[in-house]
Amino acid sequence: MKQIQYISRSALFLTLMILSAYMQISLPTPFWTMHITMQLFISILCGFCLPLSYTFLTMSTYILLGLIGFPVFASGGGFYYLMKPTFGFVLGFLICACVCSYQKKKNNPHKESDYFRIGLLGLFFFYFIGNLYYYFGFRIFLQTPIPLWLSLVNGFVVSVLPDALICWLACHVAKKLQIFFQ
Repeated sequence: MKQIQYISRSALFLTLMILSAYMQISLPTPFWTMHITMQLFISILCGFCLPLSYTFLTMSTYILLGLIGFPVFASGGGFYYLMKPTFGFVLGFLICACVCSYQKKKNNPHKESDYFRIGLLGLFFFYFIGNLYYYFGFRIFLQTPIPLWLSLVNGFVVSVLPDALICWLACHVAKKLQIFFQ
């Protein structure tokens, strides 16, 4: 019975992840347009509401669907997406969700501040993976070396405050949903 519930929840979070890619605010930054979507919200929520194995399955299925050509990412889909410097943030959703899931099981949070600490840790890994790929993506795929400061401005500074707010909101909702997802 539990396995059927987890599979159903995984399908729900996969659907929400795809739909949330289309709820976006575009930020014009030098070289590349960055999108703030509700995907971070869903990835954090997925991490808090599913065990690690189902979280990983859900988020990797999302990435796989996008890479085989379904337009599930904020700017479409397809194998060529690997060559976009912003693909690291897509990978960051996977890492963020898995970190939240693992830390929830390990720490068993009770207070909203505990959830927020875990969410911030997930957010840190989201930005770390995303910015690392962004910085090297320009150098390797686009043959356009950019300074580290510009990479951090484009991939971190312009979106960290809205993303921290989204993180807090996701942690707040996850805490409220725990009665249903136990």
